[in-house]
Amino acid sequence: RAKTMAIHQLGLLASAVVGVLSIACLIPTTTHALIPSRTTRTHHKVVGRALTRLPWIDNTALAVSLYDDLSSSDADIDGYDETEEDDASASSSSSGPIRRHRRTKKEPLIAIVGRPNVGKSAFVNRIAGTQSGGAIVADEPGITRDRTYRSAEFLGEQFQLVDTGGLVFDDTDALFAKEIREQAMVAIEESAAVILVVDGQVGLTNMDQQLADFLRKEVTKDVPVHVAVNKCESEKTGAVAAADFWGLGLGEPFPVSALHGNGVAEILETMFESIDQKGSAIKGFGTKVKEMKKAQQAVMDYEKELEGEDQADRFLRQYGVGNDAEAVIKRYEDAMAAFDEEDLMEEINVAIVGRPNVGKSSLLNTLFGGARSIVSDVAGTTRDSIDAVMERPPPPGSDENPTLYRFVDTAGIRRKGKVQFGPEFFMVNRALRAIRRADVALLVLDATAGVTEQDRILAQKIADDGRACVIVCNKWDAVVDKDSSTYDKSVKYFREELPQVRWAPILFISAATGQRCGKIYSAVDEAIVAHRRRVSTAILNEVLRDAILWQPPPARRNGAQAKIYYCNQVSTRPPTVVVFCNDPKLINDNYRRYLDRKFRESLDGFEATPIRWIFRGRRVRDIARSRKMNGEPGDGGSGTSFPFPHAV
Repeated sequence: RAKTMAIHQLGLLASAVVGVLSIACLIPTTTHALIPSRTTRTHHKVVGRALTRLPWIDNTALAVSLYDDLSSSDADIDGYDETEEDDASASSSSSGPIRRHRRTKKEPLIAIVGRPNVGKSAFVNRIAGTQSGGAIVADEPGITRDRTYRSAEFLGEQFQLVDTGGLVFDDTDALFAKEIREQAMVAIEESAAVILVVDGQVGLTNMDQQLADFLRKEVTKDVPVHVAVNKCESEKTGAVAAADFWGLGLGEPFPVSALHGNGVAEILETMFESIDQKGSAIKGFGTKVKEMKKAQQAVMDYEKELEGEDQADRFLRQYGVGNDAEAVIKRYEDAMAAFDEEDLMEEINVAIVGRPNVGKSSLLNTLFGGARSIVSDVAGTTRDSIDAVMERPPPPGSDENPTLYRFVDTAGIRRKGKVQFGPEFFMVNRALRAIRRADVALLVLDATAGVTEQDRILAQKIADDGRACVIVCNKWDAVVDKDSSTYDKSVKYFREELPQVRWAPILFISAATGQRCGKIYSAVDEAIVAHRRRVSTAILNEVLRDAILWQPPPARRNGAQAKIYYCNQVSTRPPTVVVFCNDPKLINDNYRRYLDRKFRESLDGFEATPIRWIFRGRRVRDIARSRKMNGEPGDGGSGTSFPFPHAV
């Protein structure tokens, strides 16, 4: 109903859309490189952006839904950012436009909805098998705010789960109630099935009835909806508790336990059957096990006598001759091949980290081209790690796979002394885990506040974990009294204040206006190349020899001095160099930093990645072998020249 009203209101925008299209024609030609050539896609893009700006459409989820209906083509550009002219020229030189990655239809989306504090996140963790490190679970309402996606598998079927915040339809003063409702509506709109989670211990409530009425009137006509009665650990009382929810009008309620896993398989099997009947997902989804059983039964029944065949046909069939034998074998092989896992495209994991309230979620929304995360002035709005997948198509005419970027928005990390055990403790752990799993870390700073001690701690954490880093100074539009020298002074200031990542490139952006946000992709690409770069041993030793000749290793007061023999790169991600010397203890931190600086000055391509140095001393058997060959000190050199004993 709301969609129909909004579509009717689009008629009032005819003149406005024409005006917007005429203005779009004035965009520089470098910006047109990011827009598809087909006029219909351009119209859909402009209308989709205009929807979110309508004063009478207050529901962002509805606008996004209408926009998705208009831009159903896989080639639509959702990640286009309107930036300045210099940003457009930088983006146009890339291999292709950045767009929002479309999930394959082979992996449908299952939305988990319900009122607050009924165990939705625990239910998602149970299905996805992510009890450790999954969605944050705590015994208090309002923990989950944004929608988070998890991959799951059941009966050989791959699908996606989306965890949503607690839905409340009544006008309430709860924090972010409206934003949470919009995020849940987006999840319902793009899902192939919906599972309504209720609390079996509390029983049926008015909020459960309101949510069920909405799903029954607006959702069940398109996708199947099932009821999961959570917190039914007992098999005896679970059925009794679930019987109270027959009045919701959504079919049979299933007693489940997200804590113990009871009843989860039953509701998933029923859901697969409903998806197959409704046709809300790709054809054949949820039928792999059924087809496998039928194929096995056909093989077993092959030895029996079939109807309508004579003795000659039966004789040929017993010896595997005839079309029937080939059909049975092919059916069984196809059923087995359906369980084979497909090769997934490699994703570049990009973690967005920083202090609270520096604009991380705003940056994710700008890159994503929509309201992916809830944004507010309240510090600590983002709690769980939120990911958004963007896609860069391959160059035209090439056989390469598209480049996938997975941006992970993390919670703001405060000082360790201020973090208490509870939801914030798990939020910080998720953020630190995102840094360890990322290929590139975007360290977001506040350009108006400068560098704080917590920023230095996060920079040191990124360097210690060996992650490539790009320093992103947000809120550049809020810096006052800017002149021609402000940029150079700012770069010098951040270099001096963050010596832990002095090798990282610096970008000054504005997530609110989109200024220079398009340059993040090129910076990430360069960081990935540097993070995975390998240099030959000959070049490394040449640079090492020049560095030693320019500045020999320092000597101690007792006369002991380090002797460096050679070096070799042993791994990448990050580049790791092993330096062989006589005693690693004789090489102090200053000389290690000196070697790092000389290598970066002599070799190009290490501007955005740390270099891990490992100094390895001589082994005990090598020292013993040297003494055996040269003799002990003071004996006149009367040793055995091993392995040439005849040369004594």
